Amino acid sequence: MTAVLIIGAGADDLQHGSELDQATVEVASALKKHGLETILLSDNPFSYALDDDRVIDHPVVAPLGVKQVVDLINRFEPTMIIPTLGSRHSFELVQAVSETGIFQERGIHYCGVPEATVRQVNNPVLLSQTLKQLGASTKLIRTVSDFQGAANLVAQVGYPVIVRAALPKKQAPRRIVHDSRELQTAVADGIQESRAGQVMVQQSLAGLKEIEVLVMRDSSGTMMNLAMVENLDPIGIHAGDSVAVTPAQTLMDREIQDIRNVAFAITRRLRIVGVNHVQFALDQEHQRFYVIKNSPYFDRIASFVEVATGYPVATVCGHLYAGQLLRNIKLGPNYSRHLALTEPVMDRTAVRLPTFPIESLPGQRWELQTEKQSVGSVIGIGRSFLEAIIKGAAAYYTPTNEQIIKAIATFSDDRLDERLIHPRPHRLLTLLEALARGYSSDELTELTKIDRYYFDQLKRGTDLVRRLNENQGSLDILREAKYWGLSDDQIAQSWAISPQKVADLREENQLHRVYKEVDPSAGEFDEHPHRFYATFETENESDATAGPRALIVGDGPRKLGNSTANDYVLAMIARELKHHQYQVVSHSNNPNSLLMTQWLSDKVYLEPMTEEAVASVARLERPDYAFVPAGKQELGRAIERVSPTTKVVVIEATQIPKNVVSSIPTLEFNGLFDGQVVYQLGVTGELKDQGVGKYQTLAKRYPAHLEADLATKVTATSERAISQQETPGLYQVLYQVDGDAEGVHEDVSPLTAPDIAFMTKVLGMNLTAIWVRLMIGRFSGQALVKASHEGTTYHDAIYRAHFPYADYHLTNQKSAPATVIGAQIERANKGSEQ
Repeated sequence: MTAVLIIGAGADDLQHGSELDQATVEVASALKKHGLETILLSDNPFSYALDDDRVIDHPVVAPLGVKQVVDLINRFEPTMIIPTLGSRHSFELVQAVSETGIFQERGIHYCGVPEATVRQVNNPVLLSQTLKQLGASTKLIRTVSDFQGAANLVAQVGYPVIVRAALPKKQAPRRIVHDSRELQTAVADGIQESRAGQVMVQQSLAGLKEIEVLVMRDSSGTMMNLAMVENLDPIGIHAGDSVAVTPAQTLMDREIQDIRNVAFAITRRLRIVGVNHVQFALDQEHQRFYVIKNSPYFDRIASFVEVATGYPVATVCGHLYAGQLLRNIKLGPNYSRHLALTEPVMDRTAVRLPTFPIESLPGQRWELQTEKQSVGSVIGIGRSFLEAIIKGAAAYYTPTNEQIIKAIATFSDDRLDERLIHPRPHRLLTLLEALARGYSSDELTELTKIDRYYFDQLKRGTDLVRRLNENQGSLDILREAKYWGLSDDQIAQSWAISPQKVADLREENQLHRVYKEVDPSAGEFDEHPHRFYATFETENESDATAGPRALIVGDGPRKLGNSTANDYVLAMIARELKHHQYQVVSHSNNPNSLLMTQWLSDKVYLEPMTEEAVASVARLERPDYAFVPAGKQELGRAIERVSPTTKVVVIEATQIPKNVVSSIPTLEFNGLFDGQVVYQLGVTGELKDQGVGKYQTLAKRYPAHLEADLATKVTATSERAISQQETPGLYQVLYQVDGDAEGVHEDVSPLTAPDIAFMTKVLGMNLTAIWVRLMIGRFSGQALVKASHEGTTYHDAIYRAHFPYADYHLTNQKSAPATVIGAQIERANKGSEQ
């Protein structure tokens, strides 16, 4: 059997989360349909793909290094390697492996990109030369070894310029430089951060409009433009921190065609098979544009485009990697015969809004620049831009953001101007305040460099809110407000009444939301991706799912704390429910969530995580079970109100783990309680942080190596503590060991998502599946005992949490678990400290 090696993304960081795991599942599932044997290398304990043996034949938990890749090649003898599912790091890794000569020696084929393209993507100077040969305008970029070289470039293009390390030793920031003094400092710092002792100096295009294009190409040269995404914020603010919208709203047809043609020419020249993400800076005043980046791998835009258009981007890529042509790909009964070859058409608008970890990093000095600071994103879909952004912005109305909104309302005009010119997270809130104060679209465009079209659209929203305030109880205004996407809560706030009264008024007047399918052909063909969004029109396109069904409420955008571990648990719940013949209905506004994949969800509602939206889905679907993350119990209560027969199950695993820092060794006893019996799942021992000389529960080893007497004490104490819990579930007991090997029982808490992900991998036992069976009444203690004996235990493993301090330029604050961004799993060395 032909084998293919997939290079995984590794630990989550600020640049990527579940979107790469999501794409890996879809690509691998397509590869399996062609009879290929799949191998996945990753050291991310939160990776769902590593635990799904239906798509990955050989999951390998190991560091992402040259030696490990070479060892896997010698062990499995793959004939293909996929570097496009592991972000930019995978390209750097496969280039390093290629330099050993093993790819040429074994005749291993790159999927998605030729080796020469990998080298160009890794070297912006080489890529810039290729683009110039194509006649594509690019920003001037030069690699220099000293200040004088940088100064020579500045003499050509002027300030500002962007400076960053070439071949950085670790993730290095980009610096915007405005004068000679800043240039000298940036060059000196960049040389120190570079493995080559060099920096890249780039012309700045700050202030221009940013356009992102996703192209699909097969090996015969057939190409399609899957989407053109427009960023509201200009160049100078990282695209991941900007509001993104598709289809593009403010481009003329000539601009669209010219940008499309250049994106096609680049994709053709680089001989890319699969997706290519090309980013442009558009100067509409002078009618020219620049190519600013080319990324022939999966990223946040690929996942956003897949969700927004309904086109199965990653699945199609999997077929292309297996050697298929676009015209021959068959996607099953839900799609028309030639869907893979048909460019998506949209009868709707989708926006992606960034979310920021303000609650987790309250002391951070926030300012949006070229370095990414958002940690998650949400999607809003509607019949218009205004409806889409209002629905997406529902995620911004959190207690923390409500305080920010109140603070912005107190700003003087001068301070508001300063905030408009130097934007902060959730910039939309500042823009709305300015519009409410009467700023004109032209004034705001001058201050922010955002196209005036968007201010004209947002002004319609602020005018609507003003008319709501002036016409309390008006049915005409109510009808209009619901059509444009305002929630019952927002209307109730304007009218100073309860949301329930607004809901009752809607019911009395037959104002009901309907659901529209996210169809890649906009209704031209009979296609059913079973992805829906709500709007207040007439025709409904979603009926209750047939058969036993379970609703999974998503956890919303990624956050610091649990990172993507929560998404991992939700995906594992979906998988187990499908195993028991339940139709899985998911409700989520996170475009990067694993729940978006058809592999896990039979139907997805792409709606805000509000009581109103969730209750509407529950009223339609009437699920047998509803699984709701901890901290979102109000959504569970809303489901119970409209569907009393639904059994709501709270997923306690999604709580943020505690980090206990101690000067004495700490143990964690893990167990399953079925209401009567406690089943042992092993003991983890916390590791000492060498930086502070203390033990902490965010770094641990499994199994803990205990003396027999201590093991007996820990087990007896922990089983007794767990057996006293009121509800069945997965639990963890914290146990501290004093100098006389006596123990102190500290705490009993539900096993959190990061621990479930880690323990599932080291035990070779699907803990989430066991928990689901317990919740739906299909648990078997005998089956658990059998599984514990048959599990492929990964002995002596270490779990280490990762923190985003380097990304945010903060000092070490590891005592705060809410700042965890990801984690790494590795094999323990013998004798490593417990």
